[in-house]
Amino acid sequence: MIDRRTLCGATAGIVAMSALSACGGRDGGNQVGSDDVPATWLKCRIGQLSAIDPLLVEDRAGLQVLSAVFTPLMRLDANGGIAPGAASWCSVSDDECTFTFKLPEHAVFHNGERVTASSFKIAWERLVRAIPGDEGAPETDGEFGRWGSLLRLVDGYEALRAGRASEMVGLRCPDDATFAVSLTEPCPYFDRVATHPALGPIPASALTDPEKFASKPIGNGPFALKCPWKRGQDVMLESFSDCVIGAPLVPGVLIVSMADTVAAYKQFRAGDIDITDVPADQLSDAEEIASPAFDGSSLTADARLAHGLEGGLLYLALNCSSGVFSRPEMRRAACLSIDREALCRKVLKFSCEPAAAPISPRIAETRPWDACAYDPEGSIQLVEDAKLESAQGDPAVGEGSAGEGTESDAPSADQLDLGIDLIYRKGGTSARVVAHVARDLEAAGFSVKSEALDADDFVRRCRTAEFDCALRSLEPTVPVLEVIADELLACDRPSADICACRDEQVDRSLDEARRTTDSAARSALIQDALTMMGESLPLLPLAHPAYTKIASDRIAASSVDASGRIDLFASDLV
Repeated sequence: MIDRRTLCGATAGIVAMSALSACGGRDGGNQVGSDDVPATWLKCRIGQLSAIDPLLVEDRAGLQVLSAVFTPLMRLDANGGIAPGAASWCSVSDDECTFTFKLPEHAVFHNGERVTASSFKIAWERLVRAIPGDEGAPETDGEFGRWGSLLRLVDGYEALRAGRASEMVGLRCPDDATFAVSLTEPCPYFDRVATHPALGPIPASALTDPEKFASKPIGNGPFALKCPWKRGQDVMLESFSDCVIGAPLVPGVLIVSMADTVAAYKQFRAGDIDITDVPADQLSDAEEIASPAFDGSSLTADARLAHGLEGGLLYLALNCSSGVFSRPEMRRAACLSIDREALCRKVLKFSCEPAAAPISPRIAETRPWDACAYDPEGSIQLVEDAKLESAQGDPAVGEGSAGEGTESDAPSADQLDLGIDLIYRKGGTSARVVAHVARDLEAAGFSVKSEALDADDFVRRCRTAEFDCALRSLEPTVPVLEVIADELLACDRPSADICACRDEQVDRSLDEARRTTDSAARSALIQDALTMMGESLPLLPLAHPAYTKIASDRIAASSVDASGRIDLFASDLV
């Protein structure tokens, strides 16, 4: 008996001979349309693509493609747990500084070449090296890819990045099936870092012809590129049945690259797209045609609307070493003054959910910070108390006598400077978010001056602490608790370019967490660090990003992960 998938695969092969014989698509080869792929293919819309090479990808649209084309050493399952990927298992040394991954002998690239330990060594070192300039400039003068920093703990990272070495000594290949990674310090959760889609293997040919690889990367993932990709085009992916984690459920996927969510939703309504984001002004329409997913992430034939949290955070970073926020009570007053519900509803149009703590509930259940509760009266009272305390504590207040000509014996509140310099990066919804936050802060008695900065100026001002308050966002490289805590809270990490409130107790808890192999004990230590941060408030959580995605009635199953990516491998059609 021929089952449905066998029949679909045979049909797809026949149709593909005519529909996919040329990859140029319509409009002179600039765009592939839904009519240009077999009906058995899934059509999924993502944002505007700028690159599909792991070295060059910088955004979530590119990561969506990487997650289909490459399989990293390990994977995260639906519950955030660790699962085998390109490696069948991983062992960790007693000091948590060496991770040894074992690769199956049957693992191959899309071109049939075997995936070996060297394939990962080549890929990882490529990410760490500087990208050569267009005119043959030496590597040390080039720019760096975004994801090389994932490997910053690997022994030899700094030397290779600086051009002082030709390889990372911490990456060893004792044989084709063994990939050993040595770190400069304990990191018991490095296997979770190794789940990032940019850390998949690449063949040696990627180094000899980088331009060809950039347009048609050869990976080991469940899907392979049907034809070379050019900027502005959609991406055509066909099933790779020899993938080490198994064959996907659909014979192919058309990745529709569109920056305009509204236009994409119109194409969805016209039947040209199977999965897309829902624009804020179409939420009511989406709710009328699709039932919500019970868990916010699993799309089925009966529940085709998924609204759920991602692992990121929108927050205010505070300069706690100088200015108004050097006073703990002023940090608390600012936190209490912000109406997060209104921010998410009126400004962010349900694209975010109010944050009660820095860690998204999608990642882990953590204790809420009481200062994140909206309490405008309490905020005003803290400010007024601080004004009075400042005035009473000024030795000049009340000194002298009537004969010395003092104008008033009443204390002056002018001694407390409540001015806030709030900086933010230009673009997106930042200006509207800042306007909302500024109104709330001013209602509590603060005086806010906001500045919109270009990206370079914003980073410089943050690193030199030339601000009182900065609007920041964290999109974690890997959506797990340990990585997010390191990226957000640790003062000794490269990502911590704002660290105006060094807390030795927090640092000790995080340092101990890095050396703790037991996951429950590690989580408890991170929770302790978070609790201490909730008391000192060097940052003010605002909102966690959320997605709203809808699937057509052709979808039998799919899901959305904590990074907002569609699991194309597990997606199926009716």
